Amino acid sequence: MVAYVQAGVDELRMDKLKTLLELKFGSLVEGISALGGVPQARRTFIDFQQHLYA
Repeated sequence: MVAYVQAGVDELRMDKLKTLLELKFGSLVEGISALGGVPQARRTFIDFQQHLYA
């Protein structure tokens, strides 16, 4: 969240999802697996942003 505060809305662009999953879970494959697949990983990313903007 600190990066979001520093960089603003661009920090949470969809094209950064791969990097964020790698940072959080160690690899893209592990992140996708932990979140239940690609569609669920995208949904989690979008839902998280909705909470930030609320």
